[in-house]
Amino acid sequence: MAICKCCLAFVQMVTYKRGPLLLEALAQVEQQEYPGDLEVVIVDDSPESQEEQLDALKESLAIRYIFLPERMSIGAKRNLATRSTDAEVICIWDDDDVFTMDRIRKQVEHLRGADVNCSGIEVASFYSVPDQELTVRPLGLPPIVFENTLCFTRTWWESGHFGFGEAWEVSGQGEGTLEPWWEQVKTLSGAEEPFLYIYLPSSASGGTALNKNRQPPPCSKLFALASALSHGRFPELPGPHVSSALSCARAEVQELLSIPKFLDEPSVIAAAGIQRRSVAERQRVQLTADFPSDPALAARSSVARRVWSTLESAPLATSGWLLVDRPPLRLHPSFLTAEEAAELQAAVRLDAFGVRDRGGFAPTAAAERLRYRAAEALGVEVSHLEPLRAVRYGRPEQCFEPHVDWIADPSDEQLLELGQRVASLLVFLSTLPEGRGQTDFPALGVSVTPQTGAALLWPNMDMNGQPLPEMIHEAKPLEEEGLEKIALNVWVRDRPLPTDPAILETLFQS
Repeated sequence: MAICKCCLAFVQMVTYKRGPLLLEALAQVEQQEYPGDLEVVIVDDSPESQEEQLDALKESLAIRYIFLPERMSIGAKRNLATRSTDAEVICIWDDDDVFTMDRIRKQVEHLRGADVNCSGIEVASFYSVPDQELTVRPLGLPPIVFENTLCFTRTWWESGHFGFGEAWEVSGQGEGTLEPWWEQVKTLSGAEEPFLYIYLPSSASGGTALNKNRQPPPCSKLFALASALSHGRFPELPGPHVSSALSCARAEVQELLSIPKFLDEPSVIAAAGIQRRSVAERQRVQLTADFPSDPALAARSSVARRVWSTLESAPLATSGWLLVDRPPLRLHPSFLTAEEAAELQAAVRLDAFGVRDRGGFAPTAAAERLRYRAAEALGVEVSHLEPLRAVRYGRPEQCFEPHVDWIADPSDEQLLELGQRVASLLVFLSTLPEGRGQTDFPALGVSVTPQTGAALLWPNMDMNGQPLPEMIHEAKPLEEEGLEKIALNVWVRDRPLPTDPAILETLFQS
């Protein structure tokens, strides 16, 4: 059954003797950025009813409270809650969990995907309240998904006669996770949807995180959590539980992702195809002699400052890795999906983008997404972007000598008519063996081997709009038969470009 964008989502919450946590969990649900209606049912088998405490929240949130006169297992309470509604989408939310404010929306969107009837979220990070300690599961371990992250359709639930098991001790890995129907759960990774699993002294599932890693290498899951903690995707609540857990987790993540530690992590650097040279090993480039200063080459400082600000402050999860602090050279390892890269690569092979430095491009859906994504990543309007330019090398000796992307000739007609190039984005559409066809920044001592979908982003001007000679770079030769380097250049001007393609192309051909 198709899930509409704004359908009613039913949130089930089971609790026992944790009134303050229950109120904070409901306050979180109230802050969910979900376009449809939300209804919450609470199943409570505490010694005394807590319904009176909920009166204030009932004015802004649809709440139904079911009080049980005697104890029931967690699984039995979940089954009861599921049967108590006719809503098509059912979402589990335990009273001690902390989710992002877009959790329900993202899981409902996930349910609209092919063959997705039950969505779960990977539990990639654990925060222990007693220890005030954040732990992250090591890379390479299979993902863990608990029942408290599930979101499923009623049609799927009823058609398969699914049901939750007894208390978590039955399986040792969350309530009922050994049931056969768990094989049908489709998982959102920790990189797609960060979730902070919290251990409390009073939690039935409390304890220590198995296979925890106190010093994990930087990875997309940890970057996603850091971004969510730092950029307002988790709720800010007055209650002590959520606020203290988020505050402590935020401090620990910042420590784990300190830039020096990240840059020194050999396995991550090698996996990304990054090579670093010490200051003594860097190629000596006579920057002042090669690129003399000329006021006529300056760009509009307002646009240059926007680029710098965006590259310096953007969250690691969405902007990639800071290879050099100043000027801010960044690498985004997954700027394009595999499907988008394949579509764009096919367009290059068909010459839909023209040859390097000449010709326009045939706008496809993937090309347009790339342009808008590039504009957002560099902090400019899409109208500032030149048409995409393709790079395709297939011979061992092919390369591109050291050069800068900014216009270095003050009499250049492009500079006069279109403005200065303030920033560059180079996205790779093919993968090469390490040390082949690298994009090398000799003055910065950084070299990056192409990997499909990865993108390099950098400014060509400083914050005052003056050219940056140290951004000189080159494309190293392939050196081997049978290799192919395919990439797209996205260049940013300091002003909007003409909208007429014919005028624009005439200027680029000049």
